[in-house]
Amino acid sequence: MTDKSSKFNQDHPNIIPDENKNYTFERLLIESSHILNRNLELTSLLKNILNILTDYLGAEASAILLTKTTEDYSELFTFIAGKDIVHEVHIPEEDNSIARLVLEKKMPLIINEKELTDELKDIASQRIEITARNLMASPIIRRDKYLGVIEVFNKRDGNDFDENDLEIMSALGDQIALAVANAKLIRRTRRKTSEAQSLYEVGKLMSGTLELEELLQLIVEQLSRLVKVDVAAIYIVNPEDGSIESIVSKGVSDQIKPKLSLKIGQGICGLVAKTGESMVVNDVSSSQQYVSMRTQTKSEIAVPLRSRGKVLGVFNIESDELEAYGKADLELLEAFASQAAVSVERAILYRQAMEQKALEDELAVARKIQETFLPNNDPEVEGFDIAGVNIPSEAVGGDYYDFIDIVDNQIGIAIGDVSGKGIGAALIMAAFRASLKAEIRNNYGIRTIFKKVNSLLYESIERENYVTAVYGVLDTKNRVFTFSNAGHNPPLLFKTDGRIIELSEGGLVLGMFPESNYEERPIYINKGDILLFYTDGVTEAQDIDDREFGVERLKEFVENSRKLSPKEIIEIVIKEVQKFKERNKPLDDLTMILAKCL
Repeated sequence: MTDKSSKFNQDHPNIIPDENKNYTFERLLIESSHILNRNLELTSLLKNILNILTDYLGAEASAILLTKTTEDYSELFTFIAGKDIVHEVHIPEEDNSIARLVLEKKMPLIINEKELTDELKDIASQRIEITARNLMASPIIRRDKYLGVIEVFNKRDGNDFDENDLEIMSALGDQIALAVANAKLIRRTRRKTSEAQSLYEVGKLMSGTLELEELLQLIVEQLSRLVKVDVAAIYIVNPEDGSIESIVSKGVSDQIKPKLSLKIGQGICGLVAKTGESMVVNDVSSSQQYVSMRTQTKSEIAVPLRSRGKVLGVFNIESDELEAYGKADLELLEAFASQAAVSVERAILYRQAMEQKALEDELAVARKIQETFLPNNDPEVEGFDIAGVNIPSEAVGGDYYDFIDIVDNQIGIAIGDVSGKGIGAALIMAAFRASLKAEIRNNYGIRTIFKKVNSLLYESIERENYVTAVYGVLDTKNRVFTFSNAGHNPPLLFKTDGRIIELSEGGLVLGMFPESNYEERPIYINKGDILLFYTDGVTEAQDIDDREFGVERLKEFVENSRKLSPKEIIEIVIKEVQKFKERNKPLDDLTMILAKCL
């Protein structure tokens, strides 16, 4: 037996268990090496280390502090004889006085009772839940890299720690450093394998769905299995209004969900959407950018969803712990974001395509409805040449015109426009047309017809909808046109003497107010006079400078073409409107009726 071994056994009789096993110093190293390499799963390894330290050094408790590694935070593992291992993470740097002192000096230390300050006692008490009398600490070093610090507290025999104890701890430290390094490598490898498997699983899941909400929910669920998440949300950028809105979330109360909408540049997620750069905030109270939506949140990571240089949205996860996230968490989230971006873009495009198809289907139905109540042919009446046209816009508005047979020598002329577009406008116009014809058949006067139609529409449509219309009866024998205007663009009567009369008498728009009264007016039409009805799609067409075609321009073109037939005049006006309008601006329905007295 060597002198060192003899001295070890003399000073540490408590670790000689029985007559069949003589613990020399060399035997201690062999035994500890066997124990340390038996299981390299990190938590199990640390428990074995702490057992060895407390047993071989005759201590009451021990602890290991692992310094920052790829996880970007410190980890503290403590063990008290007779109790289970306790695992705490994210220890603030300024709160590691003992370990920091060892790492700063890069050498072990012994602090016995006379040297133990109240501050160190408090720290030890918080860590190991016992009152410290003395302690010993030594750095864990592997290839000149400091992996952490091992500590032992309170000799069970009541004595102080001495140089022999420190020598044993230092000797064990080399083996501990190797085992910890290997265990960390194994843990990182397992984590990377688990992450890769999860990314593979997410990839398979994402390839199986084109529904955006379903896809994002799958991503959130997979991510929650790998990263500590108290709250997770995925925001999608709305390029139309400059906002980002949460599509799916986890851990968010129903009261908070309506608030998960931000402007680009607002809050941490809004800033990430604006800059396209990830952010890790491990204390949100110190961030001026943070927008508080739940008081429990302490840490947050936000990562952009980018595809082809464009930010589609933002991944956001939050923890109720300070310093919850590190470099590895950020790398994992960025890997998820990179993989998900392509699928998210595909899902967004799929949704847009479905919405576009639904809109096109709706417009097709609206056009069919509109076509059913537009006249197939221009009327043939004695003494007048009459033509009408409707050119629907891509959005399909609610324009309507009609020629209605009443009795010999009398024909009803109607033109109208519904607020709004699409199938809703077409259905309202269909209701207006049906009620108008029904009241006409009851032989009511024009003012009464509009009053009854207004009441019916008021009861049938929402308040934001209404109909503007002109209805009149042309007496072709007496050349009199009796009309009422319900808030519509006034028809224009071009007289042969150059005067242009606007037919505005009537009342308010139809369907907006429950009780509206309407007046009617007869007007005589002489030979050569032209009567023009039109909707605002003609006069409100805009050029590149946002100027409208306008009524005056319309008057000019009709006046200059008055020698032509109604059909030819209409064609000229349509051509001029289309030439005037800026190509990229939407065109409303364009509807006109022109009657010329022969």
